[in-house]
Amino acid sequence: MTRAGFVALIGAPNAGKSTLFNRLVGEKLAAVTPKPQTTRFTLQGILTCEKTQYVFVDTPGWIASPRNRWHHILTQQSLSAAKDADIQLWVYSHYTSPSEVPQEVVDFLRKAPCLCVGLTYLDILTPHEREKRLNTLLEDLNSYPIRWYGDISMDRPLEPLLESLASLLPASPFLYPSGQLTPLPVRFFVAEIIREKVYEHLHEEIPYGTEVEITLYRETPEKDYIVATLHVEKASQKPIAVGKKGQMIKKIGSAARQAIEAWLNKRVYLELHVKVSSKWRQSPLYLKSLGYRNL
Repeated sequence: MTRAGFVALIGAPNAGKSTLFNRLVGEKLAAVTPKPQTTRFTLQGILTCEKTQYVFVDTPGWIASPRNRWHHILTQQSLSAAKDADIQLWVYSHYTSPSEVPQEVVDFLRKAPCLCVGLTYLDILTPHEREKRLNTLLEDLNSYPIRWYGDISMDRPLEPLLESLASLLPASPFLYPSGQLTPLPVRFFVAEIIREKVYEHLHEEIPYGTEVEITLYRETPEKDYIVATLHVEKASQKPIAVGKKGQMIKKIGSAARQAIEAWLNKRVYLELHVKVSSKWRQSPLYLKSLGYRNL
């Protein structure tokens, strides 16, 4: 008998969802930076074992105190993925407080059909502190219908988690061919790589007010040709993103091109443009055109 299904990784920003997602699928598909809200869209990665196929879904971090329409959308995308999944895997950071969970998410989690909890960042503690903190975290979560919980920090193996998830997935034929890593198109991951480099090179509020749009993607046997637009919210942000004599956008483009070439294992021509899209995080029209759902 084979088992297959969807496992949604949900949690607060910077809880370690994307890092765990990449560990689970064995490939860096999700952008990872120290800044919160690096993940903006739901992202699917497939792990196929002998008799089990896991479709892991990385989601945006939910926002406890949303300040704009974009924040609401990020939370709704996370919640929507959790509702659609067979298993809800709550990635719960050592730094997390229960008060950071939006009430609508709390209401769902308390009725979640198959809630599991993976605890992260406990590896920074001493063994004694770790055990004490683990017990405290479990007390925080005792009002939720948890089917499995465990320490999934970076120094812990993932086999116990995978074994438990496999036992909870429904009996089903595999949903995708056994060799497939993701159902999403290449251009999606190219945008993720560019976004990661934007977060690494730009600071303060600017990365959060920036979105990446792939406007041209042309494949040839020798080289892929890619044109992308970085949308910024304010006219004052454009010269910062471009940099003096274009140095900043060149740095971002160079870093992104190298990462894309390493991921695709082929040469890439990458051209970046910066466009002022005023208040795009508040505009349903802009948000829809940039690929956001749950408007």
